[in-house]
Parts: sequence; C-alpha cells; structure tokens
Amino acid sequence: MSKENSVTLAALQIEPAPNPTDTFLQIKESLNQIQSQNETPDCVVLPEYAFGTFREWAATKHESDQLTKRIHASISHLTQEYKIPMIAGTIPSQTEKHKWRNRSYLFSSRGEILGSYDKRHPFRAEKHLGLEAGTQTPTFKIRDFRVAILICSDLWFHDLVSQVASKVDFLAIPTMTTVLDSEQIQYGQWAWQSLIAVRAKEYTIPIVSADQASREYAPGVFTCGGSCIADPSYRFRNNEGPSSQALKIAPTNTAAVVVSRISLESIREYKTYRQEVGLLE
Repeated sequence: MSKENSVTLAALQIEPAPNPTDTFLQIKESLNQIQSQNETPDCVVLPEYAFGTFREWAATKHESDQLTKRIHASISHLTQEYKIPMIAGTIPSQTEKHKWRNRSYLFSSRGEILGSYDKRHPFRAEKHLGLEAGTQTPTFKIRDFRVAILICSDLWFHDLVSQVASKVDFLAIPTMTTVLDSEQIQYGQWAWQSLIAVRAKEYTIPIVSADQASREYAPGVFTCGGSCIADPSYRFRNNEGPSSQALKIAPTNTAAVVVSRISLESIREYKTYRQEVGLLE
C-alpha cells in the first residue's frame, strides 16, 4: 500500500494526571512508542478533557488563559519535535463574551494552530455547569488530507456527521465516555465503539476516536477507555483474530496507543459499491 493512497491515524488513550506536566510526559511516552514501531501518523488525536475537566478549568478563573497558553506552547513543541499533526483533545476555552466552550485545537507538524472546533452538543453535566454549544463545523487540511473534528456526544447526531462526511478523508473524535457504575464500564466501551463502527460504515469514512483510560474520575462517575479506529472498507473474514483492521481498539483500563493505516483506495471502492447497491447517495 503506497503512502499516497493511505492515511495513518493514531489515538492516544491517556490517564489524566494531577498536572499538565505529567500529562505531557505520558504523551511523549506514547509518541516514542509510535516511533519505535516505525510508524509516522498523518494525525494523532488526544482524548476529550485531556488536560483537566471543565469543572477544574472553571475553578482557575483568571488563570485559565495563561494555562491555555502554556499547554498550547507545549503541544506546539511536541508536534515540531515529532513532526506529527495533532488534535489536542479538548481544552475548555472562553469566548470574547466570556462564555465557556469545550474546544478542540488542530496543530500542524510545524507547531501552528490550524483551527479549532467547539463541541456542538454539550453533555448534560456540561450544560449544568454553564458550557455553551458551538455553532460551526469546519473542515481542515493537514498534509494531503482533509479532516473534520466532532467531540464525543456530537457523533450521536446524524446531521453533524452528514454535513462533513463527504468533504473529508477522515473524522477525528476526542471523547470521554462515562458511565455511572463501575460494572457498566465494559458496556460503555462497547456502546461507544459500536457507534464508531456504525457511523464509519454508513458514511464510508475512517474514524479515529481517542478516549480516557477507564478510571473513577468523579464520585460515582467512571470513564470507559473506548479508544478505537474504524476502517469501513475492511472485508470481514470467518476468523478475525487480533490483527483485524475493521475496528482496532485499545485496552480499557490503561494508557495505550492505537495506530491504523487505512487504504484510501479501498475506501473509494467501498463507497462506490454502496452507491451502486443503493446504500449511499
């Protein structure tokens, strides 16, 4: 498979640390692991709230702008050091009207911010804390590919996916899946990964989702560790085995790296097939 006809995607599943410095050390370890495997991703995706939850950011008040600048500088340094574009999870950010939004930034391999996306459908807990919904779903170009970002619960809304699926080569989904009982962690993981697989198939588009490793992040609230990458063109066989490219998944309860190289030619062939049989307009 030639590089020109493929896209290599990576999801970093991390365990958020008490401070951003420890989080960045964990990210560096993951990027070193990718390098050791002789992989060069066209895009790396971090989880939603990779550098702290909205409640934690809101508590910083006037210090949040300085914290954002420090995190941006560190991400810029990493993308230049490893020469890899990165979607930096999400960082709670304030608008000019001092409203909070859950924002994802796209960095080039030269450390530049290429743009940002604000979560369109905040989850119930985010709304209760005063998070404002975004209003636009832009697309971005990195290297030779076009990408759109949706954040976690946005993927449940068909209209958001349909707006961009035909315009991009892949979707990137920073997420933080949560359940309200530790016994539901596996259910939460499966539910999220099933949604990723179905959306990828119905829109014939690769999807990379980076989640937080499973843990109790608040009293009675647990993350699920659902990081995965879906290749909709994969042709299933009778015996799948661990090397299946259809849905590459991360271990649930640990920091991990998921990397997948996807044939764009196969994606185009599969899209043509679905159009011919009447399953895609």
